[in-house]
Amino acid sequence: MLIDMNSMKRAKVVTTGPRDAGRLDDDAAPTSRAIRALCVAVAPLVLAAGCASFDPNNVIGRRFPDSNQTPVAAGDTTGVLSASDRAQAFDFVWGTVDRRYYDPKMNGVDWAAMRETYRPRALAAASDEAFWDELDRMTGELKDSHTRVESPRRAEARKRNESVTLGLSLAWLGDDLVVMAVNNQADAWWAGIRPGMTVHSIDGQSARAAYDALHADSRNSSSERARHAAAIGRLNRGDEGTRVRIVVKRSDGTELAASLKRDRIASPPAATGRMLPSGFGYIRFSNFVTALSERVKKGFADTRSAPGLIIDLRGNPGGSLNMTRDLLSELFRERKLLSRQLTRDMKPITVGFGLVDVIRMEYDVPARPDAYTGPVVVLINEGSGSASEYFAATLQSLGRATIVGTTSCGCLLGFLGYADVPGGAELAYSEVGFMTPDGKRIEGDGVKPDWSVKPTLADLQLYRDRALETAEQVLRAEVEKRKLAK
Repeated sequence: MLIDMNSMKRAKVVTTGPRDAGRLDDDAAPTSRAIRALCVAVAPLVLAAGCASFDPNNVIGRRFPDSNQTPVAAGDTTGVLSASDRAQAFDFVWGTVDRRYYDPKMNGVDWAAMRETYRPRALAAASDEAFWDELDRMTGELKDSHTRVESPRRAEARKRNESVTLGLSLAWLGDDLVVMAVNNQADAWWAGIRPGMTVHSIDGQSARAAYDALHADSRNSSSERARHAAAIGRLNRGDEGTRVRIVVKRSDGTELAASLKRDRIASPPAATGRMLPSGFGYIRFSNFVTALSERVKKGFADTRSAPGLIIDLRGNPGGSLNMTRDLLSELFRERKLLSRQLTRDMKPITVGFGLVDVIRMEYDVPARPDAYTGPVVVLINEGSGSASEYFAATLQSLGRATIVGTTSCGCLLGFLGYADVPGGAELAYSEVGFMTPDGKRIEGDGVKPDWSVKPTLADLQLYRDRALETAEQVLRAEVEKRKLAK
């Protein structure tokens, strides 16, 4: 989960303004440029030492690339980095994680041994892209989906909200590798591949053999669900224009063979809010990004008269903690504790000589007189991660919502922004852990639904959304229960 700079709050000792109960407005929040300017103005000696006293967690500094870093063109996979460039990048990644990772015990991993294992492999990688992949594998040994290295190519694609992909979502249902979803911009869609079809072979290998190879080649992660996503990601990703031959079976047993091209596909943030034919409100959004904040809030406003509300976070990988807390405030008329934070030294993360809070050890939501008070159901699945899990777990812990679907990713940690790696890549490393109000850790375990509804092959083939149906049933029962209680 990304903890953006706009979530910072002034500490009580600051005399320029009161400490706000909610987040700072964008123009009131201290910006990277302003803080850096202040650092230069008031502490030149500290600046000479790297602003360590002003910014002990490098919250600001990581956003300013070293002018000595090797420039790398986005998408270039040829040999651009020299041996010394690679060594510098490797040491930066290993050392930064060693010094900054939120758990000083490194999730039980011998981090020094990882350096000895991966350094020769990374330096000898056949291409720069393979080099970055080795660094990412090393960070994956922490079994943490948030701590990762993104090559220049992948980082640039992320910033453009696009990817080079086959556009397929696959999952195991029993012994079958099943198509769960198909991006309608992808070759797969236009080849006729649809949800509910089963994969027979991939590039001449059986589905099981191909998947096992992908799984073995993928990096470790927070949970087996996250590792599965990484394996399917390796199938989907590749150089633009490269192809994969896939054979799928339709529900009638006939086969469909297709040569699928990896295309560059844009995935802009999306949100919807509406009243369902049942009369219940329904809100769904692709991720927790500030660009969607007003649209999602409008969804809450447009469904406020509904007797019950469904918030669909299936496939939502997470995003901004600040937005998550803002949206949670839509559901509480009383002040509530949302979470407790875990940091490396169990102290708040600050900048400005401790005067500005970036991460506090507890977060709460202020009372909101106009908050929605009807019953709420949150839909989740294995693709619900990070901020989605924070949102769902908090509501479940406080008894404010019923959770329907399947166990979530188990990927709930926080980072304060990407660090620029020498050579053009970007590093994310977890700096904050989270505990729900009732003391649960979601990282590694996931949010367990109150009502488990697993997809079936038959439902996919019929385009039947049984989880949504169950959510409406739960709301009907809760609405009736409240009527009887009056």
